[in-house]
Amino acid sequence: MNRVKEIFCKSGGFTLIEIMIVMAVFIVVVVISSNTFTTILHHSGLIFKSEESNIEGIVGLEMFRHDLQQAGYGLYTEQGPNYNEAADTLPATNNDAPNNAPRPLVFLDNMDGIQSVNSYVPLAGSDYLSIKGTTASTATTAQKWTFMNISSTHVLPNTWASAADNFAPTDNVIVLQKQFGNPPRTSLIPSQTGSFFSAYNSGFANMSSAMNGIYMVYGINSAATANPRFPFNRTDYFIASPAVAANLPTFCAQGTGILYKSTVNQSDGKLNIMPLLDCVLDMQVVLGWDTDGDGLIDTWTNADGTNFLPDPTNVSALTGPQNISLSSAQNNSLTTVPNIRNNLKMIKVYIVVQDGRKDTSFTSASPLKLYDELSLTRPNGSIVLTPAQRNYRWKLYRIIVRPKNLLANQ
Repeated sequence: MNRVKEIFCKSGGFTLIEIMIVMAVFIVVVVISSNTFTTILHHSGLIFKSEESNIEGIVGLEMFRHDLQQAGYGLYTEQGPNYNEAADTLPATNNDAPNNAPRPLVFLDNMDGIQSVNSYVPLAGSDYLSIKGTTASTATTAQKWTFMNISSTHVLPNTWASAADNFAPTDNVIVLQKQFGNPPRTSLIPSQTGSFFSAYNSGFANMSSAMNGIYMVYGINSAATANPRFPFNRTDYFIASPAVAANLPTFCAQGTGILYKSTVNQSDGKLNIMPLLDCVLDMQVVLGWDTDGDGLIDTWTNADGTNFLPDPTNVSALTGPQNISLSSAQNNSLTTVPNIRNNLKMIKVYIVVQDGRKDTSFTSASPLKLYDELSLTRPNGSIVLTPAQRNYRWKLYRIIVRPKNLLANQ
């Protein structure tokens, strides 16, 4: 027992100096660790936001690509009946109403940053796109089609094996007659009452077994929604500041906007606007044309077709501007050469998007030179960044499409 007491009495503790040294070392380790953790957390946030932008880009831009591919689907080429189209002033610039055949694609080049769309103001210098075709709506009816079986005994629409592919009795449809001449023509067949559309269950009473040709039936919308105001569907794409400034995410750089997809309502001609992609700085469109009908692109233009650039890879490229201007609604006429249906071969859409959050340790080059056709996009093909935008990284998305419903690609 005395031996145990002796051991405990001789056991020494830590001195105050030793404790202070250990605490100092511990504090240094904690500070270093916290700084490392903060750095990791900062870079993780940047990477996370960058990947989030990538996912948004893939989803939103694939929708964009699909709509471009479907441009012209279910449209007629001859002058047709009177109809109404987009009601607001800016979208109405791309109307073909009151009776022109609808153009598959209509573009506005370099918006002025003043004109608005339902309180949404497109970014200055960006382009505005309108895509027309029956499938340009998200309505289920607009994704359906069939053809007429015409014989000496009956005139009946074809029914598909899958019930989901068939029209409902009250779906609003249009009937088109296709004529494979030179050039091919497609005419709209009015209903028995003279309207450009009819309900599916009553739309073929005026057709007889004596009729010749191929007749196609395309869906517009459901009768439960509204009577169609125009014999096709339409979706517009543009970059704009949101109507409510707070709806732009706080992590977006100053001067950016949101890429919107908007469908024109068949009920009132107003736009139904849906956000696709945040923090977008610019959108530019470049068009490739086959102006001489040899199947090769020989001319590139900006979005409205007014700026001209010969294709350097085509030795037969033309040497002067051609009549490609899209500013005239009459450019949809079969007598206009070149025109959208017969000569537009390729669409390139360039979209500049913020990549991740603000990074004060990074400074972006300015001006940004991102485009392939410099003279057809921004001045000198570049964007001059403001000081507030230079602490962000920027990514360029390219959408390159050959619209399959245009004669130039068939």
